[in-house]
Amino acid sequence: MHARVGDWPSARKVWANAVVRAQEMSEAERVWKIVLCKSWFVLEATHGWGLAAAVELLACVAGGDSSAIQKFLEAKSADTTQTSIHKETTQTRIVLADIEQAQQLVADCTGTHCADPDEVHLAILTLRMWLAYAAHMDPHAADSIHDQSPFTKVPALSALAICSIHLHHARTRRVHCTSDLRARVHRALLADPHTTPLWEMLFACTASRGSELTHARLVATALAAHPADTLPDVRMLAVYFALRKSVSHNYASHVRYLLRRATRNGSSQSLYMWMAYIAFELKFGTTGRAKRVLLAALRVCPWAKSLYLLALGGQLASEFSAQESQALVRAM
Repeated sequence: MHARVGDWPSARKVWANAVVRAQEMSEAERVWKIVLCKSWFVLEATHGWGLAAAVELLACVAGGDSSAIQKFLEAKSADTTQTSIHKETTQTRIVLADIEQAQQLVADCTGTHCADPDEVHLAILTLRMWLAYAAHMDPHAADSIHDQSPFTKVPALSALAICSIHLHHARTRRVHCTSDLRARVHRALLADPHTTPLWEMLFACTASRGSELTHARLVATALAAHPADTLPDVRMLAVYFALRKSVSHNYASHVRYLLRRATRNGSSQSLYMWMAYIAFELKFGTTGRAKRVLLAALRVCPWAKSLYLLALGGQLASEFSAQESQALVRAM
């Protein structure tokens, strides 16, 4: 949770303490250390110090020396040139000895019996795929491991891992062709259309390279897969990626349709969606529409002070008469 909100120092401290405590567990419970390592490794590789640092970190854990982990963290924290993956300069300088040591750690956990083997075995598979990719800097090396795994029978469990590798490769290597990623995500969604991160990956691929028409078709497919609002996150993602694009007036009607669906035609209590709808209309200068949307939002979200403030002192203040403003003040 700390890492997801950007508090990396606290997240790394929690992870390091948990890894050290795992050494004191019984033999049967110690296998869960690999699950912990998997979460740290993947987040560090994709959003933190980068893949080279993640491999080095896993090698330190494999050594079983808690002081080595602490020294690693101190050294990296002192290195101001590696504050994030976008500034990493050692993406291609991954030490082979680190990969071999990390692979040995994964091999030691393979075949271990535990109470919940699926989670542990999926963590092992994920780390094996990432280490194979790190050794060759080629996502197809990870593909070969993924395709031989029994988890391919349940695509949703392993698709996120292999798709993350393809997405990481496309971003860090500036590879604009994401056809492999799209093909894999499509196959996984056919098996399980209710996995929100997969839809997010698909939207991200299309939003970065696809045309407005391609994006519109993809959004329509996503919404058709969830006609009864069984997964409202998909609707939020559709709106988010639609608003990220440089929206033309021809595309505006499509975004309005998405926003109406996302607000459930005036019955949704999602303040995020209502604020996005109002901001969209203000962006196009259609203040009359924005006022109607704001009033509709107040009917279902009368508790939202931000809506009242927008009407009384924001960009829409001029749209309200003195009597309307007084009525809003009394309603607050």
